[in-house]
Amino acid sequence: MHKITATIDLGEKETFQKWNGKFYQESDLDQVVHVTEDTVIMRPDATLDGPGVPIAYVVTNVFPNDDMRDVLYGIEDSSVMRANCSGPIDPVEMAKKGLIEGEHYKLRSPNSYHVRAKNGKWGMIAYANEINSVMIGVKRGRFTGKINISNPDKWEALKPLCEDVERAFEKGAPEIYTRQRKFAEDAIAPEHRHGMITTLSANRYSAMQSKAMAVHSDGKDVEYTTMSCHRQGDYEGAYLSFPRWGVGLDLPDNCVCIADSKSLHCVTPIRGAGQRFTTVCYTDLSAATIGNMGKSERLIGRFAKKEIGNLEEFIGAFPLDKS
Repeated sequence: MHKITATIDLGEKETFQKWNGKFYQESDLDQVVHVTEDTVIMRPDATLDGPGVPIAYVVTNVFPNDDMRDVLYGIEDSSVMRANCSGPIDPVEMAKKGLIEGEHYKLRSPNSYHVRAKNGKWGMIAYANEINSVMIGVKRGRFTGKINISNPDKWEALKPLCEDVERAFEKGAPEIYTRQRKFAEDAIAPEHRHGMITTLSANRYSAMQSKAMAVHSDGKDVEYTTMSCHRQGDYEGAYLSFPRWGVGLDLPDNCVCIADSKSLHCVTPIRGAGQRFTTVCYTDLSAATIGNMGKSERLIGRFAKKEIGNLEEFIGAFPLDKS
């Protein structure tokens, strides 16, 4: 593999305080790596993590045909629930939609907001900027505790892509792959994964819609995450970037990048008429139900009450000590 070494380290805490949730620009980068061959990007030698720790691996020429590209091009879903990576709420942009802060919405955080309902009360759901992104595959319900398949038709269609991505993972980072594959086989039920991959996020970037992705981390991924890149037409920018190290990757078409997604990362703005499609394929820790790392699918909250029957039965299942 071709080797590139980062030259700066801003520190994880310092990077988080400065950049988390914000958009990152090309001008903020220390270096841009235009990847043309299998490449590993290393941290500077003098880090607390020890010398030779990789930031990312890139494996080129991964996909044997255009079958998966055709599937991805047909995905036009969007989300308003990804506050961690959709960027700060802009009052000017909100006003263009007829929404005035304090009257129609109030901020929950710099990146999310609550909408005022018709009865004058604030809604409980927090919304974010709309981005062209959709979650596909296995996910544990935040409020139910149950594991379900989101977008099952898309999940079935993209399983061959998961297989190609996994082969690239094994080629680029075999030791990490073996360790992560073993975890998936030991802790996640076969029906909740395809190989070692449980879930993927399909993202579309274009100058007319989602131009960038803000600085964020993905805390529930098991160790390293993979991202395939598919380019349509001509564009510039859209660098997968790691602000702590000041490194941006100009990824070629048909490649897979392997990186620790718990480390802060982002995508710089795209320019031009082309589009960039990515699939972030990962092993979701919350899908584990077996062994020491596993968590059962027992329903929680009001859903647990429904599963037991009624409130009296629910309380009776956990008798109070009256002594």
